[in-house]
Amino acid sequence: MGRFDGGSLRGRFTLEGRRFRAGVLFALMNTFLIATGCTFVSNSEPPGAFLGRSQAYDYSPAALQIGNVQQFWWCGEAHNPVLQSQVTDTILYASLDVTTQAKSVPVVVLAETPGAWDSAYTCNPKVIGGLFTNPLGDGVTYTYAMYYVATSSPVGVANSIGVAFSNDGVHWNKYPQPVIMTPTQVNYGVGQPAVYNSDQKSGIWLFYEDVEGTAVGHYEATSTDGVHFSLQGEITTNGQQNDLLNGTWGDMAYDSVAGYWYAAFNLPVRNPSTTGGVQERGPLGVALYRIPKDSLLTGASPWQRLASFDTNSTGHEANFIAAFLRDQYGNVNVGPYPTLQLYTSISNPAPAWNSTPAEAGASGGIQNWDIGSVQWIPANTQVPLNSYSNSSSTEVTTGYIDPTAGFKLGSTLGHIYQGPQSGANVTLYGCKNGTSGYFVSTDSTCGGSLLLGVNGYLYSTPQSGVSLVPLYNCNNAPAAYVSNVASCQAAGTSTNVGPGSATGAGALLGYALP
Repeated sequence: MGRFDGGSLRGRFTLEGRRFRAGVLFALMNTFLIATGCTFVSNSEPPGAFLGRSQAYDYSPAALQIGNVQQFWWCGEAHNPVLQSQVTDTILYASLDVTTQAKSVPVVVLAETPGAWDSAYTCNPKVIGGLFTNPLGDGVTYTYAMYYVATSSPVGVANSIGVAFSNDGVHWNKYPQPVIMTPTQVNYGVGQPAVYNSDQKSGIWLFYEDVEGTAVGHYEATSTDGVHFSLQGEITTNGQQNDLLNGTWGDMAYDSVAGYWYAAFNLPVRNPSTTGGVQERGPLGVALYRIPKDSLLTGASPWQRLASFDTNSTGHEANFIAAFLRDQYGNVNVGPYPTLQLYTSISNPAPAWNSTPAEAGASGGIQNWDIGSVQWIPANTQVPLNSYSNSSSTEVTTGYIDPTAGFKLGSTLGHIYQGPQSGANVTLYGCKNGTSGYFVSTDSTCGGSLLLGVNGYLYSTPQSGVSLVPLYNCNNAPAAYVSNVASCQAAGTSTNVGPGSATGAGALLGYALP
């Protein structure tokens, strides 16, 4: 699964290392119709979600586009079609016609097999196209393979990766044993597969996580038949910033034109001290990285951080386990390419702009999980740092502004980079103190206030031949604001300065492009 309690949602991002048990935690309000061997789910799609169902959690997607049709598989709460008393993680499917924008009704396509190795949970699907000749010994050649994570452990440990095959993406036949076996019976095990087809037949490259306690490693294994795998090596961590959640990811995909591997890593879960004591299950964001293809295992060239998709940019309290839109063989060269389309697990709806930390934390709960959509545009390396004000507060940000809050754009302070650059490696964070005390800081903990995420990256010093503007945090009580002048006397852009920020008149944050 995609986990945040030990498996799918579970053990990975919480301390207790136990899976969330959907049937215990919240009421089940799904209506099901059994047809053609699949379970159709009638829950309506919540506002603000790209995919999702009311009164049910949905997360950890996979996305392919073939022609004008996008296909999605994800992990969600539902009844097991073959064991209706079992209500937990299942794998659902829906499709979207990009020409007509018609979206199909979600259907459960894979669930636990009673008495088997995957009898407790199934989650974290990743689907690939190809030609898989007789992998199940039934004489059938299949055109889809789904790699998924499951276990027989009711507490969500000892996860393994299995595979199922299909010719329509909806009706699946499972291979009876895991293809990547858990190395542990007490820790999480293996999970979060990402998959690539190297020959458009059955030459599968499978990338996955191995979690032993708090240690996370990523590995590459290859196969010629989609079933039997050989380990090739461990994926490098060279260049990854230390703010990642032990390097855990949601997906990896290949750019066959530019020769890069892209990966979407998870940022940390918030400390309960910043969320009114609420223990959140979903990380605050996703960090997009890429690395040259020949450096994936060697680390000869480092990972490059490109952008972050977090509360600061999306407004959602939780943003995690993202999937790339890929062609059927695992390439990102599809859809809006060279723009990269990602589908992220989110908490939905976004908390109100003036919510308390506890209210914001509660909004990230599992019962609110849906799937959202974000994009990365390679040409847009810079983003404007804007100041917005309403009748009672001011927010300086490169990202999300609550559309219901009455904020109006005051000015643009400058432009900063989405990812760190040579010389521009000072991270500017978005923070919030109390219910409406928005402020910016170069402190990654926001001094104990609520961390919203990354605004972007500043230069620490002036650069020869580059036109830059300084940014100062000013604290001339009772007003606090960010200014482009050191004296803080000009009509600058007001903002709140919170704990841990550089305070005092003219405290330099860094330098931005005009």
